[in-house]
Amino acid sequence: MLHNRKNPSLVSRAYLYSAIAKLEGAELFYFTPRGVNLKNKTIDGLYYHQGKWLAKSFPYPDVIINSASFYLPWQKQIERELKKTIPFTSYPVGTKNYVYSKILQSTELKKHVIPYRVLHKKSDLLNFIKEHREVIVKPLRGHHGNNVVKIASSDQGYLVTKEQKTQVLDQAELLEFIFKGSEKQLAQKYIPSRLPTGEPFDFRIHLQKNRNGQWTITYIVPRIGNKNSVITNLSRGSQMIKYDVFMSLYFGNRAEDLQKTIDGFAMRFGDLFDALYPYKFDELGVDVGLDENGHIWIYEVNWRPGHVFIEVFTGFNTVNYAIFLATPKNTFGKEE
Repeated sequence: MLHNRKNPSLVSRAYLYSAIAKLEGAELFYFTPRGVNLKNKTIDGLYYHQGKWLAKSFPYPDVIINSASFYLPWQKQIERELKKTIPFTSYPVGTKNYVYSKILQSTELKKHVIPYRVLHKKSDLLNFIKEHREVIVKPLRGHHGNNVVKIASSDQGYLVTKEQKTQVLDQAELLEFIFKGSEKQLAQKYIPSRLPTGEPFDFRIHLQKNRNGQWTITYIVPRIGNKNSVITNLSRGSQMIKYDVFMSLYFGNRAEDLQKTIDGFAMRFGDLFDALYPYKFDELGVDVGLDENGHIWIYEVNWRPGHVFIEVFTGFNTVNYAIFLATPKNTFGKEE
């Protein structure tokens, strides 16, 4: 397990993965880039034994669970060198724009892409609003729903909603509000995925590969936001509800058919998405909305979705997929 923290006791998944690895007949050790000796192909790492993390020098492993991102040049160089000979479990999907451009290459998935435009200049936004009237603006590299804005064209000007606060702006004020930073942004058509009571909702589909290298649905969870909010991200105070309970509660006699539609989409998504990239993914978090016609729209695809509430369940799949990759014939996780 490759991480950026020196002390594995501060990384909740480190002990969990170690315990699961032992149950599954594998050995796990934890290390940071600083412990790698590229010349000798050895790694100074830590392994868990009788309640303690103990130091030991290890040969290169059969597979690496890469659980963190690195930003320093020397760290990234070590990571690149390791990738040349050892399969990694995880690979990035890219920015939102890159993901959408990839999905548009899939005959089946492209119908689920919300109309969007990367905002290179102010006129891009104005033209997009003119075309769709209600739009969402978000950073290309945003996380946890940060800086997501809804804009609706009206007779009074533009209704701009951010973090449950709505204000009316004229054109000049709108452009100043949206383009005040240097961050690259993307505009999407607003999809009215809302309950009859007015709250926004979406579904987080969490996919993982198992010990056979096959995609499985870890869970599908509906998330309900505040009536005045734009998004349903948990970090913004949304609530989760049991999938089947949510469907029967809010969709009545349509629940069974809609659930089959969502489940079918989830089952197909992993293989279809894998086929668009030169490497294979181990885990994906797919956020989707459902419009009034029951059509599924893809909001975002994440390559390291949060695990806070289900780490034990996700841990079994993570370790078992790593064991799958450690089998010589299954090293397709390695970059081309």
